[in-house]
Amino acid sequence: MSRTTEARRKGLAALGLAVALVLTGCPRAVDHRVVLDGRPRLPDAEGVVESISFTRITLDGGRSYPVSKKLQSFSTYDLGAVPMLQRQGQYVQIGLDGRTVAWMAGIGVVVRAPGQAPVVFYNGHLLRVEGRRAVFRDGTVLRLADSVTSPVTEGLVRAEIDPARHEVRALVLP
Repeated sequence: MSRTTEARRKGLAALGLAVALVLTGCPRAVDHRVVLDGRPRLPDAEGVVESISFTRITLDGGRSYPVSKKLQSFSTYDLGAVPMLQRQGQYVQIGLDGRTVAWMAGIGVVVRAPGQAPVVFYNGHLLRVEGRRAVFRDGTVLRLADSVTSPVTEGLVRAEIDPARHEVRALVLP
C-alpha cells in the first residue's frame, strides 16, 4: 500500500471518527407525545385549571406553564381529543416536556356542595394499586392518601379526589 493511500485511509478514518463524535454529542429530537393505549401516564402536575389560553395554562396555587403547539388534550374516559379551552375550572393532569405542557388529561369537574369539601369524582376500571398509586385501564394514575384502600383488587371503582391536596381521599364501588 502506498503512503498516499495509507494517509488517505487514515484521514478518512479520522474524519469518520470526528463525525461520529459530533453526532453523538448533538441532542436528539425527543417525541414527548403520550401514547393513548392504556399505558400508565404519570403526570408531572395536576390540579384545577385557573386560567387557560392557547399559550399558557395556570393551575391552582399559581403554577403556570407554557403550552406546546403540539399539545395533546384528551378525555380520560374515552381517550378522545377534547378542546383544551373547555378545561377551565376542571381538574386535569398534565405532562411536561421540560417546563412546557405536552399533554393534558381531563379528570373531572370540581363539585362544590354546600357544607361539603370540594371533590372531583373519577370513575374507572382499576387495574392495580402500586404503593400509593392507583393505576386505571385507560392509563390514568392517581395518588392515594395514606389512609385509602381499595374495595377491590381490580374492577370498576369511583375515586373521590381532594382537589386541594391532589390525592384520592376514597376509593368506593360505584
